[in-house]
Amino acid sequence: MPRKREPARPIGLGLSGTWIELEPPSPTNAADFEEIYRIRELDPAMGAGARSVSSAIAPPMIVRVRSTGEVVGVVENHPLPGNVTVFVVYLDRRRSRAGFAFEPIFLYLSHLFDSGARLVTAEVFEFNADMIDVLRKVRLVPQARLREHTYSAGRFWDLVVYSFGREEWVRIVDRYRRILPGGDRRPAAIGSVPRPG
Repeated sequence: MPRKREPARPIGLGLSGTWIELEPPSPTNAADFEEIYRIRELDPAMGAGARSVSSAIAPPMIVRVRSTGEVVGVVENHPLPGNVTVFVVYLDRRRSRAGFAFEPIFLYLSHLFDSGARLVTAEVFEFNADMIDVLRKVRLVPQARLREHTYSAGRFWDLVVYSFGREEWVRIVDRYRRILPGGDRRPAAIGSVPRPG
């Protein structure tokens, strides 16, 4: 008789980091969601994707700076069959700090796996050097490149596809655990130093 698989231990980073906190939709932040989505729709790196109102895995969340209360972005996921989800992150360059993507990416991806995602994918335009750089620095390798797959800003672009499971993500989190929530060191943004906030 096969042994019953024990549930995975939660990654347990929570939704609040040193610099930012993630907030699911509520009546008190509905206007913040609308504003950040309006700004996001103008960014060619985001394409013409639909908003994620809800997901069976986890709701979309705004990214709020803890020190100022300012909303600087949104993280969300678009579920696919089999507990697979497509991860989306948007940070407004005018509002967020250089290298600021570290915390929202780590917190939300960990939350997705803790909420039952089996596999997470990310689809990144070839010209989105910031996101590709973050994924490269945490040692995620593209799984596919879809040639001239998506139209944005007046032309067709390649779409670089990343895909990873919980075990691979936990290994990445463990490499950075000391600078993540609950760790014993203050984080430094991957690739740059954040301006004082």
